[in-house]
Amino acid sequence: MEQQVTDNTVTRKPKWLRKLERESWQPELIISGAAIFGSLQLPDLITQMEHYFLLNYDRDTLFICYIASMYWRILTNGLIVTFIFHFIVRALWIGLAGLNSVFPGGFRTNQRFSAHFQKNMREEYGDVDGLIARLDRLGSGIFGVAFAVSGVFLNFGLIGLLLIVLHSWLVGQGVPADRVLLIIGLCLAPLLLLSLISMVGHAERFRDTAIVRRFQWPVTKVISRATYPLGRHFIVTSTNLVTSFYADRKTFTWYYLVGFVGLMVIALSSVLLNDNTRLFIDRVYHRNGADSLLLSTSYSADESYEGIYYRPVLDHTQGLSEAGMMVWIPLPEREMAYLLGDCSIPEVDDELPREERQQLRWQRIVDCGKEYIKIALNGRPQLDFKLERQYRENAAGSQYGMRAFLPDPPLAAGKNLLEVTTAYPHEKTGAPRTAYLPFYHY
Repeated sequence: MEQQVTDNTVTRKPKWLRKLERESWQPELIISGAAIFGSLQLPDLITQMEHYFLLNYDRDTLFICYIASMYWRILTNGLIVTFIFHFIVRALWIGLAGLNSVFPGGFRTNQRFSAHFQKNMREEYGDVDGLIARLDRLGSGIFGVAFAVSGVFLNFGLIGLLLIVLHSWLVGQGVPADRVLLIIGLCLAPLLLLSLISMVGHAERFRDTAIVRRFQWPVTKVISRATYPLGRHFIVTSTNLVTSFYADRKTFTWYYLVGFVGLMVIALSSVLLNDNTRLFIDRVYHRNGADSLLLSTSYSADESYEGIYYRPVLDHTQGLSEAGMMVWIPLPEREMAYLLGDCSIPEVDDELPREERQQLRWQRIVDCGKEYIKIALNGRPQLDFKLERQYRENAAGSQYGMRAFLPDPPLAAGKNLLEVTTAYPHEKTGAPRTAYLPFYHY
């Protein structure tokens, strides 16, 4: 019976476990296929999560949401690539094993090709069994590492979501955003400090000192329990099983560098190829909609538009004429926080009956909107517009905003330009946000 040798003990590996290891490719292929299918569904789920963040969180919390969104996209794209790669490796392994069973014994000597060519061919490619074994090990290794790394990312992602909820709740309780970040930093600082101390303890200069031998392992257990609330035993076992085999190789550092570069490529592609991710950045949100020469073709068919509205939308339900026109203005939570926070109208008395209090609060939102929103049509300020609260429903979710009715609008034949300015300050300049809506009227 095969023996498994460790540093201190020799244990006998059960027969069933050796058989399972030899035939692990069968469940691997099934699970890998299911993992590919499942991971391909994740981008849409992340998009829905991003929509929720963008519509329901304030500007300060959106920064953490931005990091979390990129993080989840890196995990998703990495899983998709990894499991597809694993499936390809296993397919190659099965194909080569099948060929080896049909044509056993490797390359045969023949009279068709020259002797020196066949000799070089056997020397270079003749070890078919060895190649099959290497593909088998590679497939199993990729499979195990993929689940281990995904477990690490999953735990970190869940911790990030908890920080988002905590940040949003504290800001909602009136705690200044910079103080909230300080509180979160103070909560994470001990864990980061312990991690640094544990890493330094592995240095040859300190590893055998009495204090390291006494405290390093307990500190490591505390770190793992805090960072891996889900699947800790599997994650720690699998990741350390891999690193223990490659730690002494000169290429160990290069593996980490290649992995880091790969993550950066995925992160950059997540930002550059995804409109939602860019909208988390406040200056981008200010810039979107500020092009007075860009027609909003994506809004032309309102029923088919599935994204987040960041520009005004013409309301065609009541028509468009010199007698009046309607425009819907999106107001996500990042703007509503300023609309209500900077409003000069007193808040509603909490002692009033519930129904009356709610009606007065809705009226206050509309009255605050009159202070917050400025509208101009073809360069002429519109001062007598009326506002109503309105949600627009589409695939991105329930988007809150206000519908403005402009009586006697100065419409021109041909192209017109609607300008909507909200008192949402730019994070650097403090300038209000301006969004343009070019449209045609005949």
